Amino acid sequence: MVKLAFGSFGDSFSASSLKAYVAEFIATLLFVFAGVGSAIAYSQLTKGGALDPAGLVAIAIAHAFALFVGVSMAANISGGHLNPAVTFGLAVGGHITILTGIFYWIAQLLGASVACLLLQFVTHGQAIPTHGVSGISEIEGVVMEIVITFALVYTVYATAADPKKGSLGTIAPIAIGFIVGANILAAGPFSGGSMNPARSFGPAVAAGNFAGNWVYWVGPLIGGGLAGLVYGDVFIASYQPVGQQETSSAMASSNLLVNLKRSVSPASLRAYFAEFISTFLFVFTAVGSAISARMVTPDGMSPDAASLVATAVAQAFGLFAAVLISADVSGGHANPAVTFAFAIGGYIGVPGAIFYWASQMLGSVFACLAVPTTRITVLMTGFGGAIIEGVLTFMLVYTVHVAGDLRAVGTNGKRGFAATALGALAVGLVAGACVLSAGSLTGASMNPARSFGPAVVSGSYKNQAVYWAGPMIGAAVAALAHQILMPPPPGAPEPSSRHGNVETVVV
Repeated sequence: MVKLAFGSFGDSFSASSLKAYVAEFIATLLFVFAGVGSAIAYSQLTKGGALDPAGLVAIAIAHAFALFVGVSMAANISGGHLNPAVTFGLAVGGHITILTGIFYWIAQLLGASVACLLLQFVTHGQAIPTHGVSGISEIEGVVMEIVITFALVYTVYATAADPKKGSLGTIAPIAIGFIVGANILAAGPFSGGSMNPARSFGPAVAAGNFAGNWVYWVGPLIGGGLAGLVYGDVFIASYQPVGQQETSSAMASSNLLVNLKRSVSPASLRAYFAEFISTFLFVFTAVGSAISARMVTPDGMSPDAASLVATAVAQAFGLFAAVLISADVSGGHANPAVTFAFAIGGYIGVPGAIFYWASQMLGSVFACLAVPTTRITVLMTGFGGAIIEGVLTFMLVYTVHVAGDLRAVGTNGKRGFAATALGALAVGLVAGACVLSAGSLTGASMNPARSFGPAVVSGSYKNQAVYWAGPMIGAAVAALAHQILMPPPPGAPEPSSRHGNVETVVV
């Protein structure tokens, strides 16, 4: 439900509001200065050469770092929006009034414009690069911007606006910066990966070129508004902590009928939806980065090391954000192998795990449009590929278990910071490291959903068994190893979970 409120002039012109507008102006100026400046610097270093994978990575990382800093510096004053689409999305969810939001927009657009004019001055009149679609139509560009802005604003809600965010809020700026970096790696060569009307408006003002600028207003505002509606209505408005749900059937945890009933409870349904969204966002950034690397690789040339780095960074950033945004709703699996491992450990019931799988598969399929499938290099056998995938998945899932150990609670009964925010970061980073180490051999999937979606859309299922058998075996071994190496202390209660369907089934 839309929760727009107009607000009052007294509130919008209060001392705290005026400080917020100044904070938005300064933070947006610094973010756009670094983001657009990185594109100008790349052009200067390459003497106007075409964008390649290394340049895409550099620009994406510059945007991610700058946005992280910008959000951090303004968070305690204005909320750290730096983006009209974020402001609009938060207005839809009732977190800011329309009138105050309009002044936020003005401050953001002024900040972006001043940043680009300063860049034009300090670079001795260098051309200011503007956003524009490439290789796709403007309508397709709008859809692209809708999807990636939805990912951004959804992340803002999950890590910064959600009242139950807890310790996750302390690293919201990192998550927001990471999802922007991942989206630029995925969408940069197509729409520019703006996600931000101010980011596109400032360069257009400085360059005097507004061709296609409407794409970067329509797409981000629709995407931001949708994210506000979805997260605000599905997860914030209807939230009920797992610990407050009825637990009278806990003693019947081995009863399949009980588990089936719990698997369709409102909390479980929200968990499936969260898994769908987080898997969608992860696969979109991961597969999109592979397409982007292919797009910026010269014809006739094979992807090089820079392409592999671009894909790895995108997957690390994307997975970090995906795990973080769904951690308090579904546990942030985004991977059937992770779900399988948790089922073996008794942290999620079998019926719920099956629904998790279905949500993850659907999310992966919906994320993919005409994408390359995960494939094995011609120098390897399918068996060898399965072994590599098993080892990689073991590393990933064991990290999930250790970093997010559901028994790791403090004296207040709550999970520690390292088991939430830093845990998500560790999962994302190990995924990126695995892609760097084995991406050129098997594609380093570690995730059946990640390989299944592209296969469905492209119609090519060659070697799909490798990307199911390897990850599932690796995940099972990781779960068993964690149980053996970190057994519960004597007298400890049975494991509980935040993963939607929390009944335990012995498998």
